[in-house]
Amino acid sequence: MRTPIRVTVEDVKPISVVVAAVVVALVVGVVWVLGPGARWVLEHVDGVAIGGRTGLSGKDLAAAVDAVRGRVLAVATGLAALVAVYYTARNADTARRTFQLGERGHVTDRYGKAVEQLGSAQAPVRLGGLHALEQLAQGNPDPDFRQTIVDVICAYLRMPYIPPPDETGQAEPTEPTDPAEPRVVDGGVPVDRDLHEEHQVRLTAQRILSTHLRYQDPPAGRWRKQRTADPNGRHWAGIRLDLTGAALVDFDLSGCRVGDATFGRSAFTGTTRFGGMVFTGSADFRKATFTGRTSFDAATFSSDAEFGGVVFTGSAVFYKATFTGTAWFGGATFSGDAGFGKATFSRTAWFNKATFTGTAWFSGAVVCDHANFDKAAFSGPANFRDANFTDTAYFRDVAFAADAEFTTATFTSGVWFDRATFSSDAGFIGATFSDVAGFSKAGFSGAVWFGDATFSGDALFARTTGLERAVLYDARVAPPPAGVWRVWPPTWRVETDADGWQTLRLAGPEEDGGEGNAAADPGPAGEGTGFTL
Repeated sequence: MRTPIRVTVEDVKPISVVVAAVVVALVVGVVWVLGPGARWVLEHVDGVAIGGRTGLSGKDLAAAVDAVRGRVLAVATGLAALVAVYYTARNADTARRTFQLGERGHVTDRYGKAVEQLGSAQAPVRLGGLHALEQLAQGNPDPDFRQTIVDVICAYLRMPYIPPPDETGQAEPTEPTDPAEPRVVDGGVPVDRDLHEEHQVRLTAQRILSTHLRYQDPPAGRWRKQRTADPNGRHWAGIRLDLTGAALVDFDLSGCRVGDATFGRSAFTGTTRFGGMVFTGSADFRKATFTGRTSFDAATFSSDAEFGGVVFTGSAVFYKATFTGTAWFGGATFSGDAGFGKATFSRTAWFNKATFTGTAWFSGAVVCDHANFDKAAFSGPANFRDANFTDTAYFRDVAFAADAEFTTATFTSGVWFDRATFSSDAGFIGATFSDVAGFSKAGFSGAVWFGDATFSGDALFARTTGLERAVLYDARVAPPPAGVWRVWPPTWRVETDADGWQTLRLAGPEEDGGEGNAAADPGPAGEGTGFTL
């Protein structure tokens, strides 16, 4: 809250003394001019001669003196009006400040009572406290005051709480208990509140946050005054959230805009929605758990986003999400499907040691900096179709237990699959390797497709296993510039074409449509392979 404005006697006294002295001097001067001073002003100020053969006398002199007195009266009237305006303004300002002080005192009193209501054992009283805090913040545009209100609501949501045992997020009625014998839930936390009622109170607190953090960009090119209500009139700008360790049920911040947001160790139950949300500051979800479906589709992370150690029990959707800062998913666990399709990573994307139990979708994703998937485990299908890695991508020691598809993926810089294991089919159809393609000691157990792939830099397949029957139709290799190192599997051979490019083929009796290679021939551009995810 802003510091109240204080006006002391010491501040006002010098100003009042000066003004009073000026007023007294003006009154004395006016009285003197209206008396004998008029002739003196006429003679010495206006330069009019009085008496004698050429000077004024009689009626002319009286008229001139009256004119001087009239001018003085006009000036005196104007000065009196200015003094009156000054004192009126001072009185109005004093009244305004007095009103502000009283209003702030009233707001402080209402704030204290609302916070006190949150500690009540009665759910309706707690609800009233939340709504009172909301009204105070909505009526006071001071961003510091609104941040204080949000901090109180977040602190309430951080209090120990066990959600009702219902996956839909709807609480089940509980039996009332004897107030003298408070319930004890897991963890030894005493509970003197009905779980069903507390669930409703927490949903209200969550709705207050989502209502006032939701933001819509104003329409561009507006040529006339908007007749409808401003959709952002209820938006509280620049708010920071600290929900560390909070228990959140069916949490919905879709379309909201916040600054720094901290959700470390929070427990999200039910459906969680962050779709279209804009994080203008850092986003911290380290070690949070999501037990239901989670959506971050089209979310924007303007700074670093930390998801290290996060556990997603249900599906996690980051479709078309934008990560402007570093994205940390190291050690994260995705028990359901993980969707990062068409996501954009402007900085490094860390997925090292991440675990993907369901399908992992990275199709169309763009990583502008390093991509690190070292030691990640994909138990379900891994789809990197059309993914674009503009910097080095690391897949070292990755375990692909199901199909792995890198069809038409682009690796502008180096990519390393050293010691990676492909336990099922692996597809690199139409993939582009513009720099190092490292597959040293990688192991392939299923069918492998490199058809239409392009190798322009180093190709390292030293001690790679399982590529004896790889499909290599139209796999092309750029003419080797100086310093390029290429080690192909023993069962592959390179043929130089007329244009200087090279074509990869299987060596031995199964090459060029032989019995073994013909059986695996996928046809043009991979059609008819049956390789799908």
